[in-house]
Amino acid sequence: VGVLGKEGGSGGWSHLHFGIVSRQPSGSWGTQEAYAFVWDAYVREHKPDIIAVARPHHLLAVGELVTLDATKSWSATGDIASYDWTFTDGTTGSGSTVERSYGKPGMYTETLRIKDNHGNVDFDFAVVQVVDPTRPDELPPSIHPTYYPTTGILAGDKVTFKVRSFRTADGEEVWDFGDGTAPVTVKSDGNAEKLAKDGYAITEHTFKNAGMYIVHVQRTNARGESAIGCLAVHVE
Repeated sequence: VGVLGKEGGSGGWSHLHFGIVSRQPSGSWGTQEAYAFVWDAYVREHKPDIIAVARPHHLLAVGELVTLDATKSWSATGDIASYDWTFTDGTTGSGSTVERSYGKPGMYTETLRIKDNHGNVDFDFAVVQVVDPTRPDELPPSIHPTYYPTTGILAGDKVTFKVRSFRTADGEEVWDFGDGTAPVTVKSDGNAEKLAKDGYAITEHTFKNAGMYIVHVQRTNARGESAIGCLAVHVE
């Protein structure tokens, strides 16, 4: 849904809202949390062996401690053997929960890799928005990457990648496709015009071999604050 269009007041891309209304314990009608229903529908339709969950995302101040939580991850066998984290500063960690703090404002996307006892692997990402409370009018940039198609990608297929940064007109987006090829530089409009139809920067990439690729894209403003986004691309 996120690549259908680029209009809208909540960030410049098309997306879907839906709600479930049901009878509450009080007897009154009210809004029902939908996450469990979406999860169940996904598992029934796609029958995954394993699902990594690094959510929720976080908003915190510089220097504040945050716990990244992978305990909602799931395996069809019930046994997850390992939780491995790769952080945007190049360090790594392990465990179903890890603690971090950040010394500089920015948007950080931390990578979770889980593996079960049958060798099944999955990835998810924890997005951490870090702000400096002493500079409330100088928010760091954020970034929205996406790609299509999202399923059925074969080695040699062209994959379209789109990205848009927000809250900065400085710099450019730099893609690292995780396959050893040279970085690719593009430049979105930085959300200069919220409803601009050409606000996203577009590039194409071909993965020569099957595998799971962790794709990074980054843009840095004049203050040296970076927004880093990640995608997991499965090539069959």
